[in-house]
Amino acid sequence: MSYNSNNNNYDDERRNEDGEGERGIGRFFGRGDNNSPQPGHNNQQRPMAGAGPSQYSQGSQGHGNMPQGQQQGYGNMPQGQQQHHGGGNMPGDDYSQDDVERNERNARYKDWGTKAGIAALGAAAIGAAAYGIHEYRENKEEEEEEEKRKQAEEQRRREDEERRRREEEDRRRRQDEDNKHNQGGWTQQPHPSTDSAYGGGGYNNQSEGGFRPPAPFGRPPYSFRQDDVRSADPSRSSDNSPTPHEYPKLRGASDSVIKIGSVIALKHNMTGRFLHTDRSHSTQTGSNQQLVFGYRWNTDENDWWQVLPANRDVPVPGSVVAYGTQIRLRHIETGRHLHSHYNYHEARSGQNEITAYGDSMHSDENDHWVIERWGNGAYGQTWNASDVVVLRHYVSGMALHSHDIQISEDVQSVTCFGPGAEENDKWRVQLE
Repeated sequence: MSYNSNNNNYDDERRNEDGEGERGIGRFFGRGDNNSPQPGHNNQQRPMAGAGPSQYSQGSQGHGNMPQGQQQGYGNMPQGQQQHHGGGNMPGDDYSQDDVERNERNARYKDWGTKAGIAALGAAAIGAAAYGIHEYRENKEEEEEEEKRKQAEEQRRREDEERRRREEEDRRRRQDEDNKHNQGGWTQQPHPSTDSAYGGGGYNNQSEGGFRPPAPFGRPPYSFRQDDVRSADPSRSSDNSPTPHEYPKLRGASDSVIKIGSVIALKHNMTGRFLHTDRSHSTQTGSNQQLVFGYRWNTDENDWWQVLPANRDVPVPGSVVAYGTQIRLRHIETGRHLHSHYNYHEARSGQNEITAYGDSMHSDENDHWVIERWGNGAYGQTWNASDVVVLRHYVSGMALHSHDIQISEDVQSVTCFGPGAEENDKWRVQLE
């Protein structure tokens, strides 16, 4: 009996241990029925650690170790906790430290992504704005350049109109003057813009390197080379020419305008010597013609020349001479004309020689010179004694030229050389 009683006690103890184990497992997995008391056993339950006795009730059916007022089906959950099925004894809405850190990292990544997106959009907006400003500036500059071009074209058009107006006024004024002096069989002077004997036009012909004269009428442009030999036109000589052999000599400085018949001296601008010839000097080359040279700094009787029209031209005496007109210069003392040619060169420089040739009854096209204002030609404008001028040989296109080369004492070399753009091509007029 005692054995059985002991066995019974042993069995009861084992059942109590098994029940306690099941209650522990039940609490872990949230199974409340494992905590229900067995018939005939003590219903007293141990309170949870830290809980007071008033929190628990004895003899509750179907629930063990459960606080008073807790909803059914939960074990060991704090009083007032919201219902969570399948919860066990883990507190509701609880997270591990890893979950918290992961949520914080995700939040930071989202914030960084938002800021990066905003920065990218801002950079794109700045780039678009900069591009728009660049395009605006380029368009503005193009518009300004186009406006400047239009203004320049308009300015050139107005200048051309003004120039044509002045030329027309000059032409009418010359025509009126010629009509007043049209007597004794003299005819009107041809205008230099239309008559081949007066350079064939080309007013103010500017190009790189200064003024370049227009091509002679009916001939190719000037090359200014000594091997580009051009011959004088025999039809433009004094033979059978209607040009009078003599013109009245206009002396004195009543005004500075140069006219047909004016008596002038030509002073070389660089050296100050006057263009001179006399019967005692001849060339040292095969032409054996009368030498023309630069001589001293004060005029004498052999420094004076008369302005005459080109062969076959018949302007009235006293006609105003315009730049671009072909003229002849006849030496007052010897009656010979300022002359140049290709065939002979000055001995010291090798440049085309200048001589005094012919007389009042004999003259050819190599005596023809085109008068130009230095630097721009100024064709069609009035030749004024105050201007610096170039005398261009009509046949060769080269300019009357001098330099420091001395043939002998007080005999300075004068040649025909170059396109007329050098300082040594400048001459000044002095009136008698």
